[in-house]
Amino acid sequence: MSEKPELSAENKNPLFEAPELISPEQGEVENRDQLSSFQSENRTYYLGAKDGKVFFGVDYYDALPDELTEEERTKFIKEKRKINGKERDVYVFRFGEVPELLEQTQITDISEEEYLVAPKRDFTEQSPPTPQEINTSQLIELLKSKKVLFYTGAGISMGGSVRGMDDLLNNFQIDLAQETDGFLRRSVSDPAAIKKDLQNFIDAMHKSPATPAHESLARLAQKLKCKIFTENNDTLQEKTGVRAEHISGRWLRENIQREWLKEIDAVITIGLRFDDRGFLGWYKENNPNGKIIAVNLSQPSYVGDEDFLLKGDLQKIIPELEKNL
Repeated sequence: MSEKPELSAENKNPLFEAPELISPEQGEVENRDQLSSFQSENRTYYLGAKDGKVFFGVDYYDALPDELTEEERTKFIKEKRKINGKERDVYVFRFGEVPELLEQTQITDISEEEYLVAPKRDFTEQSPPTPQEINTSQLIELLKSKKVLFYTGAGISMGGSVRGMDDLLNNFQIDLAQETDGFLRRSVSDPAAIKKDLQNFIDAMHKSPATPAHESLARLAQKLKCKIFTENNDTLQEKTGVRAEHISGRWLRENIQREWLKEIDAVITIGLRFDDRGFLGWYKENNPNGKIIAVNLSQPSYVGDEDFLLKGDLQKIIPELEKNL
């Protein structure tokens, strides 16, 4: 789906086609490169991988914190950059084989245009909605009569060896609420240890086997002839031999037509806690009558009163769906 074809009688909605069959090796190669960033007003952290080799970096704005020692300060290179139209001092630290493109563009974050396709759908600051709770049998009946799209989050992979974003933040001691957190101190005091931990984290995303939910979901999507979207960076879905669409804001705008969303009766989220890319907000914007069916241990932040919720262990629910559909 690298190009956005026009709709016609001969060219129907491609979201209602079975996922492309690929080899697990192909999926790993295509998704090997990674870049995550974490930003506050005074700094940005980068964690990534290029051709399987990891790197990380720190950009600290205006002035380094007093908590750093003089020796730690010497690890940074001071630059002048124009950020949002304002010239600022930036203290730069890099470790590992940082891609040349990152250095050339001097990006300060993955922009919202790149990351988000629309405002996130989020009810956390309101009274909690009361979606209709359903069981597996009711979901099976819905699947028999609806045009659907699957959308997976970290919860589907956490049944295996891949950890979620909360684990990453905790393991790397990233706490942007602090002026000097553990990641900043370890970056300059023991960068080799961070690089080793990051390599293990990246390896788990690509070398871990698919979970039972991934295996069953692959067969369900083939049977129902619908795509699998994911916000995950891992390649566990590709280990099943089908391609998941790893979405971003830019990818959605360049590859998905709004008209296609209007034909989707329901988006079935699996292990997705938040509308992190704004896709569900975009879906509802273009298809107000469309439903969200969340399969999760607890109620996610994006389901509304008009939506559905199936609570439980998705590693049991998804195989059961496949078995009984």
